[in-house]
Amino acid sequence: MKNIDEIADTIDVLKKGIKNQLESATVTLQLVHQSDDCPESISKILYNQIGALVFCNEELDKLFEYLNLLDCLIDCIS
Repeated sequence: MKNIDEIADTIDVLKKGIKNQLESATVTLQLVHQSDDCPESISKILYNQIGALVFCNEELDKLFEYLNLLDCLIDCIS
C-alpha cells in the first residue's frame, strides 16, 4: 500500500488534472462560440455549456478548499 505522502501527491495531481481539463474545455468552447462560423442556435447551447463548466470549476475550488480544511482538522486531532 502507498504511504500517505504518495497518496496525497496522487490526489494533488488528480485535482490539477481535473481543473486543467475543465479550463481547457471551457476555452475550447469559448473559441467555437466566438467563431463567425458558429450558427446562432449552436452559440446559445455553447453559452450555456460554458456557464455550466465555469460553475463546476468554481464549485471544485470550494470543494478542494473544504477538503484541505478537513485534512487540517484531521491532522490537528491526530
